[in-house]
Amino acid sequence: MARVFKTAVIVFPNVEELDFVGVWQVLGTTHHLSEEEYIQTITLGTTSDPIKCAHSLTIIPDAAIENLSEYDVIIVPGGPGTYQAMKDEHLLKEIRQAYEYRKLVCSVCTGAFILANAGILKEKRATTYHTEVEKLSKYGAVPVKERVVVDDNVITGAGVAASMDVGLKIVEILLGKESARNVAEWIEYRT
Repeated sequence: MARVFKTAVIVFPNVEELDFVGVWQVLGTTHHLSEEEYIQTITLGTTSDPIKCAHSLTIIPDAAIENLSEYDVIIVPGGPGTYQAMKDEHLLKEIRQAYEYRKLVCSVCTGAFILANAGILKEKRATTYHTEVEKLSKYGAVPVKERVVVDDNVITGAGVAASMDVGLKIVEILLGKESARNVAEWIEYRT
């Protein structure tokens, strides 16, 4: 019987493309390596309308954000739209609920501030974009200048390109170290 992990990738206006596309590529590669155990991804938007990203890529979400606790993994990217997304009470409530249901809640770059504003980084080690990392302490987080930080069921990644590293950490946690090495080899990513 196949074991499929469902992942919701959150998108919002002015989201940084590589923040979510890097993770998407890594997680999607798991299906090429095994049809028995892989990670399936969909996009969930703060709206179901087309979303214009930070560098003008337009994406049509698979659906609007709803019932995040039904997913095994939640990915929250950053970008210029982060500070508007931080005010989205529906998004914050859904993230909190997924966290409380012990789902793997992840951020890339300034997406960490969305997690922080949802209240789930209190007393947790976390990272974000290198010029912003110390600001996490305002939310009760413990700022760490590392590429990827895992604290309980929360993963935070540093700047934009750390998206790939966050993806590989998710693969390692869900499918094991060998699967993460195989994915890195498949996409020719050198860590």
